[in-house]
Amino acid sequence: MVKKYSATFWTWGADVLGEGFTRRSMMMKDGFSATLVRYKPKRTFRQQRSAPLRSVSLLYVHGWSDYFFQRELAQVIAAAGVNFYALDLRHYGRNLPIDAASGRSTIPSPGFTTSLDDYSEEFDAAINLINKEHRGTKLVILGHSTGGLSAALYAAANPGKVHALALNSPWLEFQASELGRTALSRLMQAGSMLNPHLFLPSVDPGFYTRTVSSQFEGEWDYDMTWRPVNGFKITTGFINAVFAAQSTVSRGLGLQIPVMVMLSAKDYLLPRWDDSASRSDVALNVQAVAQRSLDLGNELYLVRLNDALHDVFLSAPEVRSTAYWELTSWLVAIANRGKDTKLAANIEAIMNPEAD
Repeated sequence: MVKKYSATFWTWGADVLGEGFTRRSMMMKDGFSATLVRYKPKRTFRQQRSAPLRSVSLLYVHGWSDYFFQRELAQVIAAAGVNFYALDLRHYGRNLPIDAASGRSTIPSPGFTTSLDDYSEEFDAAINLINKEHRGTKLVILGHSTGGLSAALYAAANPGKVHALALNSPWLEFQASELGRTALSRLMQAGSMLNPHLFLPSVDPGFYTRTVSSQFEGEWDYDMTWRPVNGFKITTGFINAVFAAQSTVSRGLGLQIPVMVMLSAKDYLLPRWDDSASRSDVALNVQAVAQRSLDLGNELYLVRLNDALHDVFLSAPEVRSTAYWELTSWLVAIANRGKDTKLAANIEAIMNPEAD
């Protein structure tokens, strides 16, 4: 029987990403741990005081079959003054026990969950710690893929905790669109009730890994035991959890905060390799996700990036440079929102000249 714990914080220690990166384990109530990664670059007091985004703290959340390894992303965002953190969720990445002999995870189904709402516990734990370290800053969550879906649900369920939401190719809708999700959802729901750990046939041909890993045609080095070539095995419980979350989004989340969504301009969802896959999102139906983004809330900034991959920050240098600029420019607008300017006075003066 798994012991019950309340979420507790351990101490900061060295992280696999090297200089400037530290990690801290957080024990969850079910006895499993999540890991918070912090990036603190060396900078002078003058550099910190002059940084345009020193009033912002950002929490990055990875997607399915993934973990945080995007060192460059952290460096770019932190260079603008942001307090940068990243979260490895339960049963992912830094939290996976690896067998030394085989090099494989000893958890039968990494990433397993029956509800994306369960991740609220690690969101809460991470945000509480960030707020203690950086009181008064604006908290932004940057979520990728399934992490973006989970982050959107969390922000909607916890108004006031998140000041803005940036979503990097969020899995807001099923690849076969809403019609396909609706047709399959009852089957997945029944299957999850009978056996949530039942493995489903693999649908990942490894194209995404081929486009990003330096062991193939990409430029990124990362731990293949934490981010397998063909992804984790998919269970009925996990797919049912995703479908339920996507259904919630389709009914409208009503977010009252600024939301940014970044997507590739095109996708490639065919089973045979083609060179265009190296310049496309090979995981999502980007048109369906772009349409579903309209259901997040009242304020949406949608960015479509030519030749971007599923993780836009792992794309070719010229593409991710644009993505960095879009994200940091948007963060500057978020940071300056509400500050004393003459804009409101100018609007009022023109609309109500008699008031003078």
